[in-house]
Amino acid sequence: MIVKSKDIKIMMNKIQLNGRVFSLLLLAFIISLYGSWMVNAQLGYGYSWLYEFYDTEQHISRYAPQNKYRSGFEETTVAVHKEVFQKIVESVHADGAGLGSIYYEYKGQSVPLLHEAERIHLQDVANLINSIHYIAWLCMGIFIIAFIIEARHQNKSKDRASTLGILAVFSVLLILIAGVFLMFGAKAIFYHLHEIIFPADHQWFFYYQDSLMSTLMKAPDLFAGIAVQIALLAVIIYGFILMGMRKILKGRQTTEG
Repeated sequence: MIVKSKDIKIMMNKIQLNGRVFSLLLLAFIISLYGSWMVNAQLGYGYSWLYEFYDTEQHISRYAPQNKYRSGFEETTVAVHKEVFQKIVESVHADGAGLGSIYYEYKGQSVPLLHEAERIHLQDVANLINSIHYIAWLCMGIFIIAFIIEARHQNKSKDRASTLGILAVFSVLLILIAGVFLMFGAKAIFYHLHEIIFPADHQWFFYYQDSLMSTLMKAPDLFAGIAVQIALLAVIIYGFILMGMRKILKGRQTTEG
């Protein structure tokens, strides 16, 4: 069977088209995750209801008395627990400002919630969040430019991306990601990412007996709940982005047609 150069050109055009559309969809998904994360941050990461879900009050009652650096946190109220967590959230989203000014009251005195190693770690988290902001905005800029170019390209061409092919690639990626999590475990991956992301000489793992921060968050359980919230909302946002993209493309095709 002889393959004509015209057929090869058509095939290459199809591959390029599917590649461009896949890149757009991937960027849209990254933007959806970022948007969901920002919404969750504004809502305090749902700590109020996750606090009840993970029975955090009992957890604090058990481990706070064993803390080597601070005393009396087990005598504070649920309202105080939620208040200091919210202050941590606000600080890490404000370049770390205020981390040294988070206190709780014990025997008539204001006790700093965080010790030095905890403040350093949360400052690292704040720095990471700042980097993610820049990356997300860069992705948004690339997405807008790429979408405008693709919209104009599709108006001039009868070729359309293969929905089935793109879904197949997405499915393979999701299966691979799920396979990695099943093979190594979410906790192991979570810890490994910390080793890669944070400075080697900065402590990021804290036993409950050494950290009111970890006790307050019932780490890493709380992070699992937050991850689920972000993922679910991201899927919803992603759906709206896809519908918006489709509507814009159809509108342009109708206008051009």
